[in-house]
Amino acid sequence: MELDYVEVTGRYDLVLEFYKRVGSESIYMRFLAAVFDVGRIYEYIWEDCGGRSFMAYEGRRPVALVDVTPCRGGVEAAIVVADELQSRGYGSRIARDFARVLPKMGYPVVTAQIYRENYKALALARKMGASIRCDAVMCNVVLSLENKGGVLRSAPALLKEVG
Repeated sequence: MELDYVEVTGRYDLVLEFYKRVGSESIYMRFLAAVFDVGRIYEYIWEDCGGRSFMAYEGRRPVALVDVTPCRGGVEAAIVVADELQSRGYGSRIARDFARVLPKMGYPVVTAQIYRENYKALALARKMGASIRCDAVMCNVVLSLENKGGVLRSAPALLKEVG
């Protein structure tokens, strides 16, 4: 699986189009709540929090959206894989790719809030060496990314097309 990453921060059209391929359960898992207007959430992430978003492409097909939001001295990361592509290794691959690049972006620690029922995401976090603390509903995940190194790749043709 060859993935390319294109920054889509500020591109509401691309983000909203991607979320058409994501069901309500995946949206709920991503935002930890029912969301009526995804665009308003991204306005907050990008404009108020200084977050950045990256679309993962396989060829010309968008397969996932990655949000990176500065938070509490580190960065909070979230990955949403298109529903029809879940359970095929995309989320794991993207998590590993971003674990290598986030330190180069100035973020040596990544956090995530994950529902306790999201077994696959929690298993991946454990496999990557994250510290996980759970209450009755939520798990707080903290992963130190030092010594993971890496370079974020992008597809120049796609950058021109979507930019």
